[in-house]
Amino acid sequence: MSGALSGIKIVEAASYVTGPFASQLLADMGAEVIKIEEPKKGDPFRGWGERNYAATFCSLNRNKKSVSLDLRTDEGCKIALKLAGGADALIENFRPGVMEKRGLGYERVKAVNPKIVYCSISGFGPKGPYRDMPGYDTVGQARSGLLSLLTDPGKPQGMGVSFSDHLTGMYACYGVLAALMHRMLTGEGQHVETSLLRASVSFVSENAARYFETGHVPRRKHRTTTAGVFAFEDQDGLPFVLHMSSPDKFWNGLFEVVGKPEWSADPRLNNRKGRIANYDVLVAELQPIFRQGRRDDWLRRLLEKDVPAAPINTLDEVFTDPQVKTYGFPIEVEHPKMGKMKLVGNAVDMSRTPPRIERPPPMLGEHTEEILASLGYDGRAISALRDKGVI
Repeated sequence: MSGALSGIKIVEAASYVTGPFASQLLADMGAEVIKIEEPKKGDPFRGWGERNYAATFCSLNRNKKSVSLDLRTDEGCKIALKLAGGADALIENFRPGVMEKRGLGYERVKAVNPKIVYCSISGFGPKGPYRDMPGYDTVGQARSGLLSLLTDPGKPQGMGVSFSDHLTGMYACYGVLAALMHRMLTGEGQHVETSLLRASVSFVSENAARYFETGHVPRRKHRTTTAGVFAFEDQDGLPFVLHMSSPDKFWNGLFEVVGKPEWSADPRLNNRKGRIANYDVLVAELQPIFRQGRRDDWLRRLLEKDVPAAPINTLDEVFTDPQVKTYGFPIEVEHPKMGKMKLVGNAVDMSRTPPRIERPPPMLGEHTEEILASLGYDGRAISALRDKGVI
């Protein structure tokens, strides 16, 4: 069964997270992705583990082919331009202006391939006062306001996940898909652009809308209070959460489980406004109660009353969860030289063209000769390029 994007060819001139994640999502859907990497070193994430094949790299680069190519050389850029000339899309995440300096900017590529969908990902975008600043995940989280909603100002902490990086990759994929659809309908290619800051600001739209309406600057606790989100520990210190939202049935069920059915008639707690105003009172009352039992028992009783609750799973617990197992996660793939590895699968399913993991993450330059041969280079020319350090 072919993937939804079978027949689409994408050139990736990107490293770390944003660009590679965007192209991996497209590769899972059947697109052929050719990843351009610097000779000898490759994507910097390769070096975050053993054998130049780190788990961090593998998590972002399945279903791809790797060609080692030095874009700092004229010959390397010439080869990249040939690849772009036969591609449907190009995804790059250099700082603004770098691809132009190398003769691989949008206008140059467009002259060779007018129908190209050219996606540029950067820290802050192609214009503005931050244009040339280095942009990394936590910087995007912080400047966008996202981090202010994830941590507390009195005890600021960075997050344990590359949040802005991944969501920027999702937005880039979204833009590429829309541009490919537009091209299918009109025959026109176009330039797609996003950045860590732009994507992250767009992502916090719920809280931004509330700020625009009220003038009050929201913090992490604001959403937990208004959405009825709680976190507790049981007698063994095992954490779990409740997300009560606004339906009264959830609250009535909670009050029954904790042995306080009379709270359903308490004017402080029997309506949304009262529960928001008395959030801290509820926390103070509920935590001692939940510390008197075990998490599994509390969750069983809460779910019997249809109360939205869940353990705060660590990753070892996630992959023993029976629901996660029904998705087929983790997925095991095997590289003929690098061996077996486990990966998390795609987030969506499709009845006719499901995403697939058909190719393990590539070794550095694994497909260089294959790709160059497809461009018309013979063995002697390939050897010459290797001797010069171009590949």
